[in-house]
Amino acid sequence: MILTPLVCMADSMVNQPNACHSFMKLTILLAVLVLSPFVSRATPSDQHPNVLVIMPDDLSYSDFSFYNHQADAPRTPNIDRLAGESVRLTDFHVAPTCSPSRAQLMTGRYDDSCGVWHTIMGRYFLLPKEVTMADVFKANGYRTALFSKWHLGDSYPFRPKDRGFEHVVMIHGGGIDQQPSYWGSRNTIPSTLYDDDQPAQLTEANGSLPGEQLKPGASGAFTTNFFTTQAIDYMNDCHEKQEPFFVYLPYNVAHGPNDVPPDARPGIDAHTATIENLDKNIGRLLKFLETSGLADTTVLVFVFGDNGMANFMLRGDKATAYEAGHRVPCCIRWPDGGFAGTAANSREMPRLASEMDLLPTFIDLLHLRDVSNRTLAMDGISLKTALDADSTQVAPAWGTRVLVVDNQRLDDLVKYKQACVMRDELDAAGHVVHQWRAIRNSASEPWELYDIQSDLLERNNLMLQPANAHPGEILHSLQAAYESWWSQVSKNAGEYGRPIAGAAHDPTICLYAHDWHMTQGSPPWNHTLIADGLKANGFNAVAFAHAGDYTFDLRRWPREIAGETTVTSRLKSPIESDDNNAPLYGNPLPVHSARIRIWNGDKTYADERQDVKPDSSGAVFNLHLPPGPAMVQTWFYDSEGIELCGAYYVYVSRRANPDPSK
Repeated sequence: MILTPLVCMADSMVNQPNACHSFMKLTILLAVLVLSPFVSRATPSDQHPNVLVIMPDDLSYSDFSFYNHQADAPRTPNIDRLAGESVRLTDFHVAPTCSPSRAQLMTGRYDDSCGVWHTIMGRYFLLPKEVTMADVFKANGYRTALFSKWHLGDSYPFRPKDRGFEHVVMIHGGGIDQQPSYWGSRNTIPSTLYDDDQPAQLTEANGSLPGEQLKPGASGAFTTNFFTTQAIDYMNDCHEKQEPFFVYLPYNVAHGPNDVPPDARPGIDAHTATIENLDKNIGRLLKFLETSGLADTTVLVFVFGDNGMANFMLRGDKATAYEAGHRVPCCIRWPDGGFAGTAANSREMPRLASEMDLLPTFIDLLHLRDVSNRTLAMDGISLKTALDADSTQVAPAWGTRVLVVDNQRLDDLVKYKQACVMRDELDAAGHVVHQWRAIRNSASEPWELYDIQSDLLERNNLMLQPANAHPGEILHSLQAAYESWWSQVSKNAGEYGRPIAGAAHDPTICLYAHDWHMTQGSPPWNHTLIADGLKANGFNAVAFAHAGDYTFDLRRWPREIAGETTVTSRLKSPIESDDNNAPLYGNPLPVHSARIRIWNGDKTYADERQDVKPDSSGAVFNLHLPPGPAMVQTWFYDSEGIELCGAYYVYVSRRANPDPSK
């Protein structure tokens, strides 16, 4: 619009060479001045800024010196610098536990809607119909990679490689020593991780901090170092090939077990040392982006924790409905997009926001095309207006927005279980005057109401005030919002996430005890409980890809240690106990027989039993089964026929069929 009349003026000067030459230089200069802000700050559809999303585990305000200024706080100078050079979202919410939070981040949708409301019992499998952040970036020509912790399923169709990620380096399960993880792994050597499904040993070469000074004979390897190195190598490869990348780096630390990293300062505990090691690795990432020239053009999002944790600022803890359970810091840095880059232009964004907002925000900011096969609307909204440096722009939606979090951690959804309904109240100028929190811990307990604008620690339950003083109409509106939300998110309550057996995509799957559906108690979800021989049982929900003959290999110990264990033995090589890091050889189980039952609804497909040799790995059943959904349950019995437990590991594969048409 500016250049058009200038060009017309140039046409009138065509017979005046000197004037035309001077004018054309002026025109070019004006064009550069007018267009240059849009070259660097806007994002045309044919340009692809890189995106790096980092989210450590089980951390919050108390774990970073940017917020915690106590002398004994972890020292996190690199993360502090990142926060100080970013737009900081100060009222940012995640789910109260691991998998639900990851589901929301990946999909932009409420975790209960996605079938993800627990971290075990198969209730962390992200339903196949959900579209992920990686799906969207991949559809827009990005290379996509995940490093460290996925925790949304380790078998087809739940693996990261099935959900839009082209390259995956990860642990299995929700922690380094949880049952799906490679046996005996910890954050230090010995540890076995997975590089595109292949076991990868943690070594001094791939797991040490560059330039780290160690005592002679000391190990320098730590998983956080390993995953950071892998991520840097991947981003560098993309950069050299001039290919845009979306890298998701959800570190598995500082989730337990707590191992002391080799670079720990003397006198600090494992948790603090782990955080400080994490900070060094964030420093490595920042340095890579700077030295490679990618710092200004990369959208860097740092979510300070996948769920809330107890901290000095807020009431509550992980897995609670109070503020500390789901509110964490988050910062976004993208200098070329106008989102900070230096301490001088950093700022805070105080609007009520959620991790569900990140995907719609990326789509809006980066002009991404959503996937064509989306059938489920996102619950998050774009934060573009709120993130803009012009804070006078207030979208009308901010005054009416309601967010809900709940903490389920059961096999079935339960209404009113540890729920928090949030809404900001704005004045006519768009300023926040109330931050309402309606909390209900169970169906048998009343609603509580807090205004954290004036009561950040949620000490003053307004519903305990005299009836003529408490804002009952506010509670009524939040209750109505909860009822509407519940009717939406509970639609999938009866749907199971089902690993698919017999598919070419994943020829052998393992049905873990970790994933047993149970009405009471918890399954043996980590290596320590497996070694202890926890007496428990439940069923796995599965689907069979084809009709045919299937082999079920029932084991007490995983295949990776088959050469040193039997179904009745203890461990030959101890693991470190999750309780106190002491050597643990486990308990022998006097397994004498095994049983397997497979059914769907009222129809039983198989119910067989056989004796088990004490020096074997377990029991093998060969069964002919129809395609489709089914439940699988197993039992180990002693010589008296008394149940000991279910088979902790059941490896399932389809037997070769001579008829390729079947």
